[in-house]
Amino acid sequence: MHTIDGLLLICIALVLASGVPAQEVPNPFKDYGVGAPVAEARGVVTTQTADGRSLVIGVALDQSARGYLVLSDIDSGESRQIYCPDDVPNSAAYGSLMATNGRFYTAQGGIILEFDPQTAQWLWQGRPSPAGCYLSFIEHTDGTIWAGGLGCYLVSYDPRTAEAKDYGRMDPAEQYLNSLAFDDAGWVYGGIGTARQNIVACNTSTGEMVQLAAEEDRVLGTAGVYPTADGKAVGIINDKKFVLYEGKATPPGPQALGAPRPTGKVYYGQVHPTFPDGRKLAGYSMADKWLRVQDPRTGQSKEITFAYESGGASITSMGPGPDGIVYGSTCHPMHFLRFDTNTRALSDHGAVPGIGGGNMCSIATQGQFVMGAVYSSGTMWLFDTTLPFNPGGKREDLALKARDLVDEGTFIGGHFTYLESYDVAFFCGDDFGGAGSFRLMAPEAGEYYLHVMPLVSKNYCRAQFSLDGKPLGEPVDGFSENTEPGPVQVFGPLQLAAGEHTFTATLLETEGQKPWFSICSMQLAREPLAERTAATAPNPRTVAAWHDDLCRPRAALAHPDGEHFVMAGYAGYGRVGGGIGIYNTETGESRLLTADEDLLPGHSAITLKALPNGDLIGGTDVGAPGGGHATATEGELIILDWATKKLVFHAVPVPGQRTIISIEVGSDGLVYGLTSGSVFFVFDPATRQVVKTEQFGDYGGVPRHALHLGPDGAIYAMMSKTILRIAPGTFEHEVLATPPAPISAGGALVNGLLCYACNANVWTYDVPGL
Repeated sequence: MHTIDGLLLICIALVLASGVPAQEVPNPFKDYGVGAPVAEARGVVTTQTADGRSLVIGVALDQSARGYLVLSDIDSGESRQIYCPDDVPNSAAYGSLMATNGRFYTAQGGIILEFDPQTAQWLWQGRPSPAGCYLSFIEHTDGTIWAGGLGCYLVSYDPRTAEAKDYGRMDPAEQYLNSLAFDDAGWVYGGIGTARQNIVACNTSTGEMVQLAAEEDRVLGTAGVYPTADGKAVGIINDKKFVLYEGKATPPGPQALGAPRPTGKVYYGQVHPTFPDGRKLAGYSMADKWLRVQDPRTGQSKEITFAYESGGASITSMGPGPDGIVYGSTCHPMHFLRFDTNTRALSDHGAVPGIGGGNMCSIATQGQFVMGAVYSSGTMWLFDTTLPFNPGGKREDLALKARDLVDEGTFIGGHFTYLESYDVAFFCGDDFGGAGSFRLMAPEAGEYYLHVMPLVSKNYCRAQFSLDGKPLGEPVDGFSENTEPGPVQVFGPLQLAAGEHTFTATLLETEGQKPWFSICSMQLAREPLAERTAATAPNPRTVAAWHDDLCRPRAALAHPDGEHFVMAGYAGYGRVGGGIGIYNTETGESRLLTADEDLLPGHSAITLKALPNGDLIGGTDVGAPGGGHATATEGELIILDWATKKLVFHAVPVPGQRTIISIEVGSDGLVYGLTSGSVFFVFDPATRQVVKTEQFGDYGGVPRHALHLGPDGAIYAMMSKTILRIAPGTFEHEVLATPPAPISAGGALVNGLLCYACNANVWTYDVPGL
């Protein structure tokens, strides 16, 4: 024995001495790079510097180490990427402000920043309150900058002294301080939501807070406030308007409300389009890196391209599709990714306009269809893998195209924007009552028919069309759960004189909607035109919508019956307790199970699987992202009888854990799970008992879609810092590898590859033995 060992050692020594290189062990990890190298505009403003340069400032969001602005000079055509200061970590901006002092104010998370466009320098930064981000900004007439933060924190900043002040919370329970206003009597007002609307006044001298909302008006939603030119403010709560002055709210009575005072504020996704010299920013695309400027005085317009280096959009989900393809989704903005595990090729299909800045939070596959559960519309989308990616479909437009309408249009009480992703003229009102107009030409006197093709979408309001000041029929409803061209509206016959005529669309107050509307195209013709239809259907497309109960999905499931898709997640803003949506691919029928009536009140199923008998098992979270108020304390497992769609069991598997993030059904029929506290557990659905718990905290946090069943019958767990293999039967785990970069989102196990995301990058791990 010792002789053999000695000979072996001698042989090894001779090999080493010979200089023959040892066999290199291939790295099982591979980084395929950024999935979608794009950024999202979080607010765009126009300004003019003291030396006369007309600039566009775009606030960008991507996964770069630091946030940045894109500064574009519309006359020279030059652009610059201005990074935030070194000690300011990248975080999404929500509200920003172009102030009358020529400076620009924004925030990165809880840090407020002051930027000078003249010098392109950051002048000040500070964290004035515990707020995690700032939703609203406003400039007082005395030059003080006010901001409203998440958690309803109210702060001020004086640019003259560079001093910031925290006034505390305007509401002790609500989270969203969405709008601010002031009066000339020393009061600042906050519009608050989302679970219980509120309007609160703050005395700027004493810091006194006064609730102005009656309790009966504190319903679900968000109140709004805005300053008016008469030195007062207006509050809107529960669809009622009030005059706000001297810390009091009074009904307006018969007198008209004051006109809105321009504030310079801009919210995420909004654009301030008018330059001081009267020129208009007619279009802006951060993702596609272009802007369009139009001069109303000359009618001329020009397009300018700009550049920036992107850290990529955050990848939120990856899921297996047919034929070894893994599909993924980014957010802010949403792009649809494709990774081929056969060829190891990564590609970006591009944006899905109907999803916008949202994302497919979870992905599942049934036959040829890939299903995405989409935030924030709470919609289910199907992508047919046998057809080309065609998110917008092909529509047959009328003669007057959207871009030309925007270039020629005028707007009172808002602005036009050309949205390239939808190819529409977007009416963005400062409030309801805003009106956009276009000029139409009748070559000769006679009888005409006016055709208008609107775009319908879930946030759009009603609009009253008129021609030369005379109403055209009934108001047109812009609402739809899907974002798509609506039916062409035909008005006529109209007796018109030869020459120019003015078409106007006035945005009408619509409960629960925003002052938004869009027109795809228009045409004035002597005869009614043939009906316009989409030449090809969009792919992917929306098949079901449950916005209130599933605004923020987290789980997508292809049921083993081969016919149904299921999605689950959190309810809408201000609500608690999410539903489960079911869609039949054969019949097109959909069904919603609600937390309050069918499931567990106060719980949201955020991970979902099918048991061997077809029943559903889910893991819940008790949180209420979006401003709702939690009513439960511990996450539970739920079992749903598939035949009856009834809840037949629920229990807390791990006491003290608020969230069950990921579950997987093993080849042994047991359910393996991970909680938000990195507790691993095994549940036996036959005995309905937990048979194993173990703390996995040393391996990191738990990303979405962390657990996967391998073809070898083992369970593979993707923790943020570790990849584990768990043996069925014994439940023993082994550490397979430590990822070079933390895992931020799972995940799919396809062809022996664990595919996952690290922020904006797609990674794979080659699982040994698979």
